[in-house]
Amino acid sequence: MTYGSVVHDPTGCLNAGIPLDRGVHERLAAAVLGWRRDDGTAPPTADIEQAALQLSGYAELQVRELHASLARLPREPEGPGSEQLRARITMAEAVRRLRASAIRRGDPLHLAQSRARLVDALHRALDRTSAALPDSVPGT
Repeated sequence: MTYGSVVHDPTGCLNAGIPLDRGVHERLAAAVLGWRRDDGTAPPTADIEQAALQLSGYAELQVRELHASLARLPREPEGPGSEQLRARITMAEAVRRLRASAIRRGDPLHLAQSRARLVDALHRALDRTSAALPDSVPGT
């Protein structure tokens, strides 16, 4: 009989070589942003919470990927128009928002939609950073 084990991976070593499944999460984020309680398009609360959890985990992976991309870029002067500065601000805001939701509980739909907007912002930051990397293809 084979047994599985739960692995705590705070350094992200186990998923370092796994590509992010962007398309699935883009569609999930778009669907979540379309949900409304007032017109009945929102699914049951359990489904909303599951979507928020999935988007949160994906956002954590995106933050790690963005951090790694920024580390590969040559340092540039970080003036007001710097892409690196914008990416670092996006990453810091993502970390802050991911930690804040663990502390307070609120409306699951609001949390899920917040996560969807965060995933979209991280995608844009990753695209800008990837475009600045030598020999890279944006969106991968």
